Amino acid sequence: MSTDRVVDVVVLGAGFAGIAAARGIKNAGYKVITLEARDRIGGRAWTSELSGTKIEYGATWIHWFQPFVWQEFLRSGLSLHEDPWFPPITLHEHGKARPLDFDHFRERLSIGWNAFAKTSSDGHLLERPYQLEELEAAEELDSLSVQDVIDQLDIDDETKLLLSSEIAVQMNAHPKDVSYLSQLRWWSASGWDVALMIDCLARYKIESGMSDLASAMASNADLDIRLQHVVSEVLQSPNSVEISTTEGKKIRARRVICALPFNCLKDLSFTPPLAAEKHALSQEEHAAKGMKLLFKTVGEPEGHAVIAGPGEKPINLLNPIRVEGIERLYVGFGTDGTAFDPNNLEEVNRVLADLHPELEATDAAGHDWHNDEFSRGTWHMPKPTQNIRTLQAFDAPEHRVHFAGDYLGRGWAGFVDGAIESGIRTADEVIEALRKDKQT
Repeated sequence: MSTDRVVDVVVLGAGFAGIAAARGIKNAGYKVITLEARDRIGGRAWTSELSGTKIEYGATWIHWFQPFVWQEFLRSGLSLHEDPWFPPITLHEHGKARPLDFDHFRERLSIGWNAFAKTSSDGHLLERPYQLEELEAAEELDSLSVQDVIDQLDIDDETKLLLSSEIAVQMNAHPKDVSYLSQLRWWSASGWDVALMIDCLARYKIESGMSDLASAMASNADLDIRLQHVVSEVLQSPNSVEISTTEGKKIRARRVICALPFNCLKDLSFTPPLAAEKHALSQEEHAAKGMKLLFKTVGEPEGHAVIAGPGEKPINLLNPIRVEGIERLYVGFGTDGTAFDPNNLEEVNRVLADLHPELEATDAAGHDWHNDEFSRGTWHMPKPTQNIRTLQAFDAPEHRVHFAGDYLGRGWAGFVDGAIESGIRTADEVIEALRKDKQT
């Protein structure tokens, strides 16, 4: 293939990291092509409908404390939707269900979180979430699991249960499987305050859906995105990289940005092979393999929130997030994505009947991100030791192959915000590399 047919950059993946990276490359005047395996853009952000109501199979909420995604929201001209506050709460504890007052729930959660994060008058364990390399105790904190820390807390059993349930939702995994530092990063990024953290995580979203935000970013930049192009091999030579797809197509580029999910890196053939630690991390996979259930009810006199400890029920937090006339849309999260089929209404209603006798779904949906070959999990949630090892393993490109993704967000890792941040930083890195290439 002649040199004049070599594009400047190929981006692998049209999630938010890939879109942000491709936009930066194009705006700098370079030729960039983005290859996406799915038949849509957005990656693990996917807006759909359930009986005429917008739903998010994946990424959902945004906040102005998340600077990169909030900037994109403001630029997009899209509208914001605020989810309602918790209705009456039912708590499952030791096999029994009882009502729980909302104010009491928030009070106990605040006590639990401040104990968990070891809040003190001297400050916080993690003062600067964007600068983990300056945290002296980073490796020690990263080696602990969330469960290790919860087990050591001197708090009452109810507070411990509420804390475990809430954190399990944030992790989409069991507390024993997630690094303590992973949750300290979210706590620090949201201002060391429980009420503010909940606002950052699950209060505001885009009215028409996250897919529209991805589309706005891509269309405003007029990106060349080629859907249903499954990449099979990345072959580096001294002066270029050849990308092969499963359909037999080949594209050569001066540089490549790999914006695939962390758990999927191991599925791609790299020549020379991917660095050992990068490959090992992807083989281990991150911890988030949980359930997200969406369902509608009709005619309820009031909504119902339900809380259960991780592992006690298939769903450990359930809450209505939209009211339209006599219809309510609910979202529920559990630590096991294989516990039941969220698209099987009969199965869903069996689960709901166990959680609350007045809950009955008229329609339900969910996506099996765990077995989705292009994600292999939900949002990035590092296991013990993976925060620091990832920071070290991905501190530089591999010759002409660069990396971007939610797992490389320096601040809001695991979020759309972290993905966009990473894409922007990686685009800058590649632009600088292309300029140096021209000088040699």
